[in-house]
Amino acid sequence: MRFLFSLVVFLLVLPFAFMALYERGLLDEYVPEDSIPADPFIKAELVETTSGADLSRRIGKALDEDNYDDAVMYAEIADYADMPLDPDTRMRLDAENAFSRRVTRNTGSFVSGFVTGEGGDTPAFMGAMASDLTVVGDVRDIGAEGTKLVSGEEYSKMILGLSVVGLAATTATVATGGGGLPVRVGVSILKVAKKAGTVTAAFTRNIVRVLQEAVNFEKLGTTLRAVDLSNTSATRRAITEYADTVSLAKVTPVLSDVAALERAAGPAETVRLMRYVDDTGDLTRVTRMSGKLGTKTRGVIELTGKTGLRAFKTAWNLALIALQYVWAIAGGIGALFATALGRRVVRRRRA
Repeated sequence: MRFLFSLVVFLLVLPFAFMALYERGLLDEYVPEDSIPADPFIKAELVETTSGADLSRRIGKALDEDNYDDAVMYAEIADYADMPLDPDTRMRLDAENAFSRRVTRNTGSFVSGFVTGEGGDTPAFMGAMASDLTVVGDVRDIGAEGTKLVSGEEYSKMILGLSVVGLAATTATVATGGGGLPVRVGVSILKVAKKAGTVTAAFTRNIVRVLQEAVNFEKLGTTLRAVDLSNTSATRRAITEYADTVSLAKVTPVLSDVAALERAAGPAETVRLMRYVDDTGDLTRVTRMSGKLGTKTRGVIELTGKTGLRAFKTAWNLALIALQYVWAIAGGIGALFATALGRRVVRRRRA
């Protein structure tokens, strides 16, 4: 009986000890992160932090504020975590998803984003990135920020540097049959995110430092002073020639990581997720999380405060998951106890 009790304790304690060591990174050499499914842990955390009623309230508030993207995000989280939404909330969300409402909502925002390079919703972000991918945005931003540089005014090194890198990446994309596309996408995402105010101060410093290594801003200033920046054709020709001196190797790694996040979460959500990124380590963690959760990633981060899959895989969440199967565990222990007791009774009778 003592052995049985010790075995049960061992079987219960071992998983918690394992998760405690794993959470602290002490088993990284032996246990790949992907070997432990994240979904049960994420759902356990969501059960502790939200509910169907809470998500219904959040969806209603988002719709009241004309924030359709957030409303859809919370609905996806409800479906993912098997949390029933209020029927009225579901009907309201379905009405907003009607074709006529989507056309009205999306068209104006897309055009505005394409023209200004700025926006606050998904269509506007898509428009802004479309203008960048056709080089229109790069030339526009070089003209705007370059004029400030030439006039001695304060300008955005991040926007100007990324715009120059964008033209260089466009040339490389054509020359390599698409090889420079991830850099091109990364440039567009970061420019839109910077204008939207979702890039953190820490990440801005990091990317500017890399851009200063890739782009010679002093030489760039000389080039800009020799061209009429109000003439977009002349600006494009001058900067395209200058772009040959840009070292794409300096910026390719970080821009490729941003493009990887875009593939996982989508362009608009990537812009929003940049507010949780201070360095390349954060970018990697959020990207891996987005690979699992897709467009739900930002909502899960907001609800739980966790920005990486490992953060969900804790001993406490293991306990929550175990509690869902408490009757099975109790039944198993009871069966072992009954078996041991039955054997003892049989031995006594035989004796």
